[in-house]
Amino acid sequence: LCVEICTALGPDVLRVKPVEGWKRGKAFVFYPERCISDGACIGVCPTKAIFWMRPMDYTPGQPIPLKKNGLFAKGWEEG
Repeated sequence: LCVEICTALGPDVLRVKPVEGWKRGKAFVFYPERCISDGACIGVCPTKAIFWMRPMDYTPGQPIPLKKNGLFAKGWEEG
């Protein structure tokens, strides 16, 4: 539900992609610059989802991995 709400915040901000081994798809931020604010999704669902809206090394078009209940420790390649 949280992902659905966040997806509605802006066009193509979040997309859910199926991931092998996961019962539910993972959410990826495709266009963080289109998000209403850096904390928009966190404000909608603060306890169940953490979103990286603008990493320091962000490059346009780069999918940003999201992980419920935690952040990626190893960077882009984890998961």
